[in-house]
Amino acid sequence: MNKFIQQLVDDLKEFSSELLLPGLHTTQQVSTDMGTVASTTALLKSIDFLTGLIPKLVLELRTIDNTHKVMIHYTHSPKKASFSHRASDYQLGYAKRLLPARWLSIVPIPEVDVRPLRWVLYLLDLQKNALDKVSKRTIKYIDDSLLTQQGNSNYAKNDRATLLEMRNRLDKAHEKLVHGRSSLIRVVEDKLVPSSNLPHPFPRSSTWLKLRRFAQQLIQPKEYLPGFLHNLLHGTVEIADTPYLYQRWCGVKLLSGFQNLGWVTYEDPTGALFLGGKIRLYKADVELSIWVEPRLSYNSVHPSGFMCRDVTETHPDYLIITPGPSGIDAFILDPTTTADIGIRQGKSKYLSTVEAIAMANVAGIPVVRNPLRAWSAAPLHTPHCELEDSEGRTGTIPMHPLNWTSQPLMGWVRDIHDYALAWGTGKMLTDTV
Repeated sequence: MNKFIQQLVDDLKEFSSELLLPGLHTTQQVSTDMGTVASTTALLKSIDFLTGLIPKLVLELRTIDNTHKVMIHYTHSPKKASFSHRASDYQLGYAKRLLPARWLSIVPIPEVDVRPLRWVLYLLDLQKNALDKVSKRTIKYIDDSLLTQQGNSNYAKNDRATLLEMRNRLDKAHEKLVHGRSSLIRVVEDKLVPSSNLPHPFPRSSTWLKLRRFAQQLIQPKEYLPGFLHNLLHGTVEIADTPYLYQRWCGVKLLSGFQNLGWVTYEDPTGALFLGGKIRLYKADVELSIWVEPRLSYNSVHPSGFMCRDVTETHPDYLIITPGPSGIDAFILDPTTTADIGIRQGKSKYLSTVEAIAMANVAGIPVVRNPLRAWSAAPLHTPHCELEDSEGRTGTIPMHPLNWTSQPLMGWVRDIHDYALAWGTGKMLTDTV
């Protein structure tokens, strides 16, 4: 992995490892040696691992002698027996010596020992509790993203299908846990209660020993699962392609820029940065919103308050909505991993292809309202923003992971900050923090 990607991975992982998961786009393979396993991927893989072992665990427990129940039997014969530990089982002989009167024998009972099954049931319950938390969070991410993925284009349909498949993966994992639990319960007639106690004696068959070897990773997943996946399953895990990693990285930095100026969010922004959606920010009773990857369709109402014109569909990476003199206004940031000036200047297309649904009035005449700015972000090694037109409506923010300085981005963000507070509070601000 080159240093550019490694820095993206490290920064995103510090914010949330979920941002390393595949989103709505193509994927590549990155070694888990770099510690890129996200928690949701790790959990789903661990569920696959555990539930996949259950049929073999049950079979071995039924067919291997040393996994059956045993009964302690006291006998007068030493054959296949051992010395007893009870004092009452000894008596004085003719030479005034203590001699064993009874011996201890371990007699197998033709019933399955339920202690190992109770322990596996405990592991399944741990996975279920973790899955319930992940599902609640991820399904909200998906539902929020579905609001932004409107339109009838093939791209929009593919994105919606991807989101629904992600939900389906969670449902399938839940079904596997339910089926695994049922498989254990069917083995015994009595009620099976989970137990966190490691069974003793522990079954010595190969599958049970394999489970014991990796049990700690299942019990403490945050500490062990990334290494567990690498060592046990395979050496790679899917993460988003580099352009989308860079896009998410820019989103994290953009959000951080607003937070450094005192804007706060009361919701988890991870889902929007991961799959697309809306991040609400507040300061001084003013609301500002960042729409991540909104899909704007031609003459179709989008929840952001903007729509697409002249083309069938447009899909900016970050659409920032602020209060304005005639309702709401928009600022667009669309990152690119290339320094090509033509591509960077091409981001100005949003100035004409995106417009507000509600019109403004000029001298009593309705007029169209387009975004105030449509800029790119690119990994340039420059200490300041670059203007692409004399009015500054389009330009480029230098954002390089290996040469990161926040000043250019903060200058751009501060302009939006001042604009939002000026129109949101009804007064122009000359000194802001």
